[in-house]
Amino acid sequence: MALGAVWSRVKNVCQQNGLLILSVLAVVIGCLLGFFLRSKHLSEQEVKYFQFPGELLMRMLKMLILPLVVSSLMSGLAALDAKCSSRLGIMTVSYYLWTTFVAVVVGIVMVIIIHPGGAAQKEGSEDSGKPIMSSADSVSQLVHKSFPLCLTIEVS
Repeated sequence: MALGAVWSRVKNVCQQNGLLILSVLAVVIGCLLGFFLRSKHLSEQEVKYFQFPGELLMRMLKMLILPLVVSSLMSGLAALDAKCSSRLGIMTVSYYLWTTFVAVVVGIVMVIIIHPGGAAQKEGSEDSGKPIMSSADSVSQLVHKSFPLCLTIEVS
């Protein structure tokens, strides 16, 4: 009887927090794969296969950020009356620009300090031959081109 109650409680928690549990599980699996596969010395082609889903997700998120932020700012300001919206609108836009500036500065400082990808560039400099393109590369490039890095760059 107690086992059935525990099982129903676990099932209820999984139903209520399913997305959170799956997200944390995906992060843990990704970290473990990163630690274990780093010592395997994978070829450049195999590394590209592992990079593909993550890069695709990052491109989709970058493509979504700017329209989402702008539309939420505009809809929030449109819901206010004219007297409130002028002062609040200026404060909102200045806050958004200030936080964006701080994020850019922090990002640049972190890149200067950490040098991400530096070790990969040193490892890749030994091989001067061009990789052979396969059909999987063609499909992955097609999907990559479907999701641009930034909408403002791709539209212009």
